[in-house]
Amino acid sequence: MIPQHHYLSCVGCGTRVFAYDAELFSCPNVDVMPECHHILQRKHVINKNLWQRRELEDSQNPFIRYRHRLLSYHRTMNTAHADRDYLERVEALQDALIAVDGRGFNETPASIERDLAKAIGLSTEQSLLVKNETINVAGSHKGRHLFGILLNLAPSALRKELAIASCGNAALAAAVIAKAAGAKLKVFIPTNAEDAVVELLQNLGAELQVSERREGESGDPCYRRFVQAVKAGALPFTCQGPDNGLTIEGGSTLAYELFDQMRALLFPCHHMFIQVGGGALASSTAQALADVMRYDPLPYLPRLHTVQTQGAFPLARAYDRVVALINARLNGEPLPELHAFQDDMSVEERAAAHNVEAIPKLIQQADCIRSAWDSTAVQSVVRIAAAQKHRFMWPWEATPQSVAHGILDDETYDWFAVLSTMLRSGGIPIVATEAQLKQANALAKQHSSINPSATGSAGLAGLIVMQQAASIASYENIALLFTGIDRG
Repeated sequence: MIPQHHYLSCVGCGTRVFAYDAELFSCPNVDVMPECHHILQRKHVINKNLWQRRELEDSQNPFIRYRHRLLSYHRTMNTAHADRDYLERVEALQDALIAVDGRGFNETPASIERDLAKAIGLSTEQSLLVKNETINVAGSHKGRHLFGILLNLAPSALRKELAIASCGNAALAAAVIAKAAGAKLKVFIPTNAEDAVVELLQNLGAELQVSERREGESGDPCYRRFVQAVKAGALPFTCQGPDNGLTIEGGSTLAYELFDQMRALLFPCHHMFIQVGGGALASSTAQALADVMRYDPLPYLPRLHTVQTQGAFPLARAYDRVVALINARLNGEPLPELHAFQDDMSVEERAAAHNVEAIPKLIQQADCIRSAWDSTAVQSVVRIAAAQKHRFMWPWEATPQSVAHGILDDETYDWFAVLSTMLRSGGIPIVATEAQLKQANALAKQHSSINPSATGSAGLAGLIVMQQAASIASYENIALLFTGIDRG
């Protein structure tokens, strides 16, 4: 049996699930305690030697290199009792991925981009590090999340139908991985899904179900139909952590890689900018960062900044509401009343509070909270946020639109770990305009050899906003993730 120090724990209600239950993906209390933020997070207690263990140092496959950190590995060891069994399964799936997509999982490059740094006005003392996920399986980082889920599934589970709600990179990655694994996949797509993506999904053998917005329903209609399918028996093969907490594990391999690359390059990182839609990428990075700072700390805890679009920015709204409570606690004032599912500011006012002119004030406020992170005042509000999600995070009211359409999720499903890490590290949420997103994408293509989509380069838009606000010191280094290829 898997040792009890490997388990899953719900952030919102504290329910602990031991890791031997291979088909429990979400908290069992999600329906009886709907006000909480229910998401199962992987927990493990290991020593530093095991954390740093690299038996196959020459392997470029992150699911082999970092296997001792993965629950999927410990599950395999629990049933097969041999390291070789896990390695053979990963290698067989890698061969199948290459047959389907022409590539498997390997370390993706992180490079110092001097021309791009100069183009956006960074000083010669600064370095800009960009990790390129556009060359990964199916052209984005999404495959990491889904492959992590796959490795946690028993082969017999793949006889069930897999389900995902997506219109782009996540759907394509799911279709590639499902085909490689010989599994059936149903994809819930919107009415405006791109024809090229639809054709690719059909060629990969996915079953598509178009989901229309219906009067009286809130939130993403594709996600609503996906939830219904899961309740009917489909397995959640998704990048939304509340529906499958195991999706974070695969995504964490990206961050483990990046932090190792920083060490190899002797790159002290002061700021990280991550584009956020549903939040799984940022959540994976945040949780991997916590692991790294615990077992083998970086020289600095980077400020984690998130970037959303003016089309939808539920994470920035949630951050503001949490900060309002923290400020009241720190100042000994009564907590302000926050009405669930109702913002006290207009969309335009809220967006303006997270763009260029507002950045210095946000950073000053973030510094105050960072210095008080361990205080009762801050920690008590963090617990309130986890237990009373409905007061902070809910679906976007309007139909979102942006050139960065891949981060237009109606809700930041994996918001809590991201928000907590922003508060702890002194990071802030940034809301980029359409002009800033387009500018960032054009600069990325012109001044690097990478070809990201507007979604994939959205983190750069956040850096541009911060640079325009003169809120990055001339000696501070920055890291970005270019996460999805421009399919043009």
